[in-house]
Amino acid sequence: MARTIAQIYDALNTSKASMEELDTFVVSTQVPGSTRDNAADLAIDVTSESKVAVWRLWLWIFAVGSWMVEVLFDRHTSHVTEVLESKRVHTTRWYAEECKKYQYGYPLSWIDDRYQYAVDDLGSRIIKYAAAAERNSKVVIKVAKDVGGTREPLSTDELRLFREFWSKWKDAGVTLEIISLPADQLKINLTIVRDRLVLDANNNLLRDNSINPVRLAIDAFGNGLEFDGILRLSKLVDAIQEAEGVIDVKLSSASHRPSGGSWQLVGMSVESAAGYFELFYNESDFTYQDNVEITILD
Repeated sequence: MARTIAQIYDALNTSKASMEELDTFVVSTQVPGSTRDNAADLAIDVTSESKVAVWRLWLWIFAVGSWMVEVLFDRHTSHVTEVLESKRVHTTRWYAEECKKYQYGYPLSWIDDRYQYAVDDLGSRIIKYAAAAERNSKVVIKVAKDVGGTREPLSTDELRLFREFWSKWKDAGVTLEIISLPADQLKINLTIVRDRLVLDANNNLLRDNSINPVRLAIDAFGNGLEFDGILRLSKLVDAIQEAEGVIDVKLSSASHRPSGGSWQLVGMSVESAAGYFELFYNESDFTYQDNVEITILD
């Protein structure tokens, strides 16, 4: 950012004061030594009837010239940045980021040689989660919205308009596949050893039966997964193991089903078709074994 003329002038005088060969150039011949000048004093002197040293005026002229150069460099940098932003390579990450700029209910306008929105309305940006990947010579985009803290697919109308948006927004010649589906389902068979000094028969905290630590841990794990990330069963077990009142966990099996698909056994990990998961509690099997864990303090 360009400095002001006064800032440059003061900097020049600070540099001058450190140079012995310039000691003879003083603000006033009535004051001996290398008296330091500044922009405020110069402004007062040039409007008074006092004579002003020529070297002070030359420094001011040089400060003005330096200021003009810095302003021009700022404008040049801004222009170059603008060009780079408009011409940057459209990677899969770019496609994911641009999804979140979609404004539901607003038309695209041709402004400054490109499509954009005439009105910037953050409240109309319904895409909360987006991911893109290149597969089979096309870009596959997965999106979801947030409804009360829950990931949900776009409605039929929202998805149709979102595809219209991309027909204008994308690069020419690029084939897009846009997906917005209900969450993939996961069912698991677990054996959990619980501490009966902490959890009741319904697996809620004895001191607050409105809290189910196991379910909270599972839900938090699912919500914490990166959108379109890979679900690793070992990480799920680790998350449950950390739940209050859980002593040990054994995962016997896990199955995965995309929306409209069929159940398939999961080995160590699985990638979702929708980009996110939900645990299907109704078909999962949780077996609990009671134990009492006593902590011995030194």
